Amino acid sequence: MNYNTAKLSEMLEELLRRIPKNPNDVQLSEVAYGKQTKQSSDYQFYASAAVDGNLNTYSHTGLDASPYWEVDLGKEYKIFRIEIFNRKSCCGERLHDLDITTGPSHNQMYLCAQYKGPARKGEHLVFKCNHSPKYARYVRLTIKGREYLHVGEVKVYALDD
Repeated sequence: MNYNTAKLSEMLEELLRRIPKNPNDVQLSEVAYGKQTKQSSDYQFYASAAVDGNLNTYSHTGLDASPYWEVDLGKEYKIFRIEIFNRKSCCGERLHDLDITTGPSHNQMYLCAQYKGPARKGEHLVFKCNHSPKYARYVRLTIKGREYLHVGEVKVYALDD
């Protein structure tokens, strides 16, 4: 086998590995890591900690009326799943009555999922959007009522274009 044939064979193997085993499976990528974030207020910890890939850091708002955390994905993606890792060190029960919304702009946000809770410390929550997936640039978490909002990590999985 010459060099070109070996290289071609290697490339073919890599392509075959990427093809889903089940034609109904879709290839999803995590698209929130390191993206721009903001939250309703900062209480010692910043919004960006929720997309830093470290489960030992967390974002934290002050005690706000309808506190929120948001990530700007930078462009629109077809979002399929959102995962939230609750803060590990304290106060897991503060994550409750949560609305998860997604949308292409701030004035076009759609309800993806709701979580009654309360959550537990370090809990890993997985949400599939209740509607058929829409293209969205923004993902927002909002607690209904007066509360602190803190999360360890938020992962957004979208169709790998």
